[in-house]
Amino acid sequence: MNALPSLTLLANDLGSDKGNTVFHAHHYTLLYEFLFERWRGEAFSMLEMGLQRGPGDLNPAILPTRSVSDIPSVKMWASYFPRAHIFGFDISDFRPFGIDRFTFVRGDMGSVSDLEMITKSLPPLRLIVDDASHAAYHQQLAFAKLFKMVESGGFYIIEDLHADHPISGQLPACKKTMEVVTDFLATGDLDIPFVGDQERAYAARNIGNIFVHRNNKGGVSDWTMKLVAFQKK
Repeated sequence: MNALPSLTLLANDLGSDKGNTVFHAHHYTLLYEFLFERWRGEAFSMLEMGLQRGPGDLNPAILPTRSVSDIPSVKMWASYFPRAHIFGFDISDFRPFGIDRFTFVRGDMGSVSDLEMITKSLPPLRLIVDDASHAAYHQQLAFAKLFKMVESGGFYIIEDLHADHPISGQLPACKKTMEVVTDFLATGDLDIPFVGDQERAYAARNIGNIFVHRNNKGGVSDWTMKLVAFQKK
């Protein structure tokens, strides 16, 4: 029997930089395959936020109307998990990409109402992957609002903690997400003061295992914290 393709091979073939050859080649798939291989044949729902790096995507003024041409990581997930339904969330319009088991939801990571719309319209999620703006405020707001949607034993993942986005200058000031993670590992306290006490306490109480991915790829020269995976109790 032929072996199934690895997640890294799928990422590389389908154009996702989560593998080890495309663009920044973060090689997050190395950790992902370790964590998720046991789910490969199961039916579940997942959400990816941020669907494609594209021309001009660092200019906040044109994000809603930017040109998009592909959904590489969605295709990667759909190929790796042949029974999963993948939901995608982005401020740009990905509605033209109609592939099997993919549903697009348009919205803004900085909008509480858009995030709450996700909680009301999507089913429980085995996996949430935040590969969106990389702005710390967006990362932490979305985590506080959406962590409750993760199934027991599932994961909420925030990618590219080393990166930032010009839109950060237009958002409320906050700690870097890697600092929030480091503090939580030391103290058990989630220092996200701009979200409600109940949301912050719920997340802190229900985080089980934490996996931190460090490497020196993608424009960093040292072994920087680049990804965190929170597993729900």
